[in-house]
Amino acid sequence: MECGLAHLAARNADETAVAHLQRLADEMDQVPTWAEFHGCDERFHLAVAAATGVPAAAEAYRGVLQQLYRYYLPYPMDALRESNREHHALVGALRAGDTAAAADIARRHVEVLHRTMFVGLLEAAEGRETEPRGAG
Repeated sequence: MECGLAHLAARNADETAVAHLQRLADEMDQVPTWAEFHGCDERFHLAVAAATGVPAAAEAYRGVLQQLYRYYLPYPMDALRESNREHHALVGALRAGDTAAAADIARRHVEVLHRTMFVGLLEAAEGRETEPRGAG
């Protein structure tokens, strides 16, 4: 879903939407706590969905995101800052109208989340190593 939303946002986002996303990514660079980052992250992802111009997609995504955030863990701030680099890259792709880059950035963003939040935690608990970042 993230890839499709990013693709549509790259096609349809206007400068106001892109500027809003840029402000949110900039804010995430500055927030001092996980909780504040989490709030900005949620607003960022919902703003990407809204930038698609497809209200039904944005509303469906809101439900998916709310379910996902039930499992959102308090990552170390260094990991969150790294994640925010992907947000900045996505903003750049949206600004350029680059649908392929936007979808690829979203795919990588979700893969890292999947590997570190779900699969990675299980493997760490079982004493197994996870794939290095960017593999796959």
